[in-house]
Amino acid sequence: MDIQRTLRRHPDAVEAEVDGQRVVMSPRDFGYFGLEGTGAAVWDRLAATTSFGDLVAGLARDYDTEPDTVRADVTDFVDALDAAGLLDTPAS
Repeated sequence: MDIQRTLRRHPDAVEAEVDGQRVVMSPRDFGYFGLEGTGAAVWDRLAATTSFGDLVAGLARDYDTEPDTVRADVTDFVDALDAAGLLDTPAS
C-alpha cells in the first residue's frame, strides 16, 4: 500500500460497543467488523484523516515495533476495511 495514501473512516460507518468488543457496521452493505486490540487502535487513528505512512509510524511508536513489521501486519486489515466500505478516501 502506498504510504502516502490518505485514509479516514467512512463518515456513515456506525460504531457500537457489544459485550466489551467494538463493532463497526459498513454503510455500504451493513456488514459488521469486530475490533479488538490493534484493530481497534487502527480504527481510533482513522477517526482523523491520516496517511497510511503516518498510521504505520504512530502504531510503531505505540507498540514499540519496527515500522516494516507494522506495515506488514496492518496492510491487509486496512485493505479489508476499505473493501467492506468502512473507509473514505478524502480528496488530497
